[in-house]
Amino acid sequence: MHFVAQVPQQGAQWASELDEFAVAFYERAIGRGEFDPLRIAEELGGPPRYAEHAVGVLRELRLVKPAESRADRLVAVSPEAAQMELLVPLEREILDSRHRLAGFKGQLSAFAAAFERQSRTRSEPVVITGDQDEIELRLLEAAQSCTTEVLVMQPCVARETLELRLARPLVLEALRRGAHGRILYPHTARGDSGTRAHLGELLPAGGQVRTTKEVSDRFLVFDRKTAFIPSGEDGEIAVVYESTVAAFLAGLHARIWESAVDFDSGAAGYAGTMEELKATLLSLLASGAKDEVIARRVGMSERTLRRHVATIMQDLSASSRFQAGVLAARTGLVDLALRSAA
Repeated sequence: MHFVAQVPQQGAQWASELDEFAVAFYERAIGRGEFDPLRIAEELGGPPRYAEHAVGVLRELRLVKPAESRADRLVAVSPEAAQMELLVPLEREILDSRHRLAGFKGQLSAFAAAFERQSRTRSEPVVITGDQDEIELRLLEAAQSCTTEVLVMQPCVARETLELRLARPLVLEALRRGAHGRILYPHTARGDSGTRAHLGELLPAGGQVRTTKEVSDRFLVFDRKTAFIPSGEDGEIAVVYESTVAAFLAGLHARIWESAVDFDSGAAGYAGTMEELKATLLSLLASGAKDEVIARRVGMSERTLRRHVATIMQDLSASSRFQAGVLAARTGLVDLALRSAA
């Protein structure tokens, strides 16, 4: 076969002719040992650029390799040897990829089973669980699907429970996605450094925060569809997939929100809410409520409560906490009607 030196004008025809030239070039190179590419191109009647193209194709296919004696000489390699060098690594890579694929499928099947279990129980209107993984999974689902509103009522960060701690970053992310958030804390949150640090993240994300004299209990409501409320004293949580219950909690939240006080991150300390907190403590003392009950309702530790009570008793010259409550009621510091609130 003889190739003319004239370069074809049509690209497709030229490419075809170059491929034919590369095959002819390889045929001439076989059995020669070391060879000069330009000499073979000359024998085939092709220009140097044809030789350059042929060598490039053959190198890519591992059908030629540099000669050991001279850098400008090449040696032809058998297709079997080229296949071992070129295809075996690719086949090994494909095999490794298949193993990785099988591994991923195995891992995903475990998660798929978990999702299926969760989907089955999702049809239940109420799920009660104390399992941390399940609580976290259900919080994640509710928060990620939340698009309009998050309602939270909770104690200070220092006293927050498992689900509230797990929900904290999820609520923050929902707010950053554009959900409207209203978060209620007790007035004592204003004096809690951990809570104030958390509020420093909530407010820039678009959350609204108010504090109130009492936190009746803790709960979270997402889009008025899913609610998380405490269930018993053993740390279990009731996840309620019932819009009626969620709407009731939203209404309760709204009523408390109306009388709550806006939290201003720039204001120091209790920011004018101390007198209201003091009146609440006096009312609960007058009712005879135990320290544990009072501390839970106002959102402070029993130790902190005892410090406040000691100060109140000193101010009223009372010899007992009950007497402090009664004296406060008699002097009009608190409303007698509030005594039944405990």
